[in-house]
Amino acid sequence: MSKQQLYIICGIILVAVVAVILLRPSDEKKILKNLEKMAEYCTTEAQEPGLTTLQKTSLAAKLCTDPCKVQVESFDVDREFNRKEITNHIMMMKKRLVGTTFIFQDTEFTSLSGNSAELTTTLRLNGKTVDGRFTDAYELQITAVKKEGDWLFSSFTVVEFMER
Repeated sequence: MSKQQLYIICGIILVAVVAVILLRPSDEKKILKNLEKMAEYCTTEAQEPGLTTLQKTSLAAKLCTDPCKVQVESFDVDREFNRKEITNHIMMMKKRLVGTTFIFQDTEFTSLSGNSAELTTTLRLNGKTVDGRFTDAYELQITAVKKEGDWLFSSFTVVEFMER
């Protein structure tokens, strides 16, 4: 093998390694992608078929650890939910909020190290009621943990206005 061929092979290997490193999604991107999925699965289309609703609620629950801690002080909720309970609560919410879109905005990572991440985001709800349209926003603090290569949400805390 000539020196020129050796340089070409080394160059190809170097380019391949750099491409793998650059094209591999970062942990932040993976977590943000899961937030997008969560929003998509919780969004309720008008006249969504029951099977589709069940599939979406199940997929949303699979983005969470089992159990997953939920804290909403204004509703006196501070406990861990297993995946079946998460699925049931999302199903009830989707039935009550038909035609509601979920969007996570202004997401900031407050820490990301190893297998744990803390982030703050704003959850916007856009929907319809009998009287017209509504928009609500909630600030959330979320903890995500990496398990077997997948990032899962392990806790959700609604930041109450007066706490800020």
